[in-house]
Amino acid sequence: MKTLTKVGLAAAIVVPAAFAVAGSAQPAPVAGTVKGKITFDGEAPEAKKVTVSAEQGKGCCKGSDAIDCVDDTDRSVMVGEGGGIANVVVTVKMDAKAEPLAEPVELDQTGCRFEPHVLIVPVGSSVSYLNSDEVSHNIHTYAKKNAGLNKTVSAGTDLAQKFEKEEEVKVTCDIHPWMTSWIFVTESPKFALTGADGSFEIAGLEPGDYKLEIWHESLGKAKADVTVAADGTSEAVAVKMGGAKKDKKRRRR
Repeated sequence: MKTLTKVGLAAAIVVPAAFAVAGSAQPAPVAGTVKGKITFDGEAPEAKKVTVSAEQGKGCCKGSDAIDCVDDTDRSVMVGEGGGIANVVVTVKMDAKAEPLAEPVELDQTGCRFEPHVLIVPVGSSVSYLNSDEVSHNIHTYAKKNAGLNKTVSAGTDLAQKFEKEEEVKVTCDIHPWMTSWIFVTESPKFALTGADGSFEIAGLEPGDYKLEIWHESLGKAKADVTVAADGTSEAVAVKMGGAKKDKKRRRR
């Protein structure tokens, strides 16, 4: 076997060539996972209901004119046990950009509610608005950077829309005014949506320092810093949102 020779101060050390080549290989970067929880700051607000009228709700329940199947939960602020806030978007600020999805992401209209309530899509991706109900719906998007949309989607059909710019887009149905949803269009390849308990998880982050940007439709925005260690671990992220606003005005003396 051929050998490589390293000359030290005292003597020559003989190292097998095959071992020298293998030993020079660099280990693959460790992929870390960031976990956290978004909670309400202060006493959680009481759960509210949306108004679903009998006349407007006709046909929302398949095979019936009743409206008892319609979920009348006000989803604009949903706080669970322990104060966890649902439907909060968490994105990682980074230079890398997300790739557009090859297939449209589905936003369904079923039981006269949008499902899901918040949808996250990378810039350049399309959303397919499905209508799984037996009544017509109307897709009305309120966009500032992307093209707006205001079209009827008949029962059992769908409609697609592409989003080219980063922003939060509100979606409503003019026929059923209690129906509301949000499409969060992002350039970041790393993002998450909090669950019912306010928790989130973002995987695939290499060791380093990161800034998290946090958004909620009613409670506004927040930020957080997190560090992924060399072994892929990180401290849990804890962020509070909402609550009473502090008075920033100076008191007169």
